[in-house]
Amino acid sequence: MTLAELSEVLGFAALYDNRTLGEAEVRAWHLIVGHLDADDTRQAIAEHYGQTRDRLMPSDLLQRGRRIRDQRLGTVDGPGLPAHVPDADPHDVPAYLTALREGRYRPEPANALPRYDPDTHFEDFRKLPTDKRPGPLGTRCPKCAAPPGRSCTTPKGRRLADPHPSRTDPTHQNA
Repeated sequence: MTLAELSEVLGFAALYDNRTLGEAEVRAWHLIVGHLDADDTRQAIAEHYGQTRDRLMPSDLLQRGRRIRDQRLGTVDGPGLPAHVPDADPHDVPAYLTALREGRYRPEPANALPRYDPDTHFEDFRKLPTDKRPGPLGTRCPKCAAPPGRSCTTPKGRRLADPHPSRTDPTHQNA
């Protein structure tokens, strides 16, 4: 949450308790609750004043905001891994971590492979579609042992522009 968002959120709290806000107060609160989502904190403020008449303090907002965030994020798969891909570029680490914290996820594509289900057996994964490359590069080269999808190489390791004849022509398979 940015300082401007936090200022707006604390202004929302001021509607309940008539607090006065300045830049110093907003910066002080930001040190404690700046990592929370603005919508979660608004909900936490409304919940706080719906249950008590006590003045809201940063620890109250932190505790309620974390609980609301955890309820919103729901289940996770595996050891702390989110159920979906975060809505941020993984190479932009700060944005990626922010997306994880805020629970922003990309919608799962319609053609996505089935998710891992621990109740299923390993044999089920052998049924998943395999992506084979068409043409001679779709097979392993019998001469240089280049794996499917990789170019053929010379004995010294240089890549060849064209595959070996034994890879392209079935009559040369034993060459």
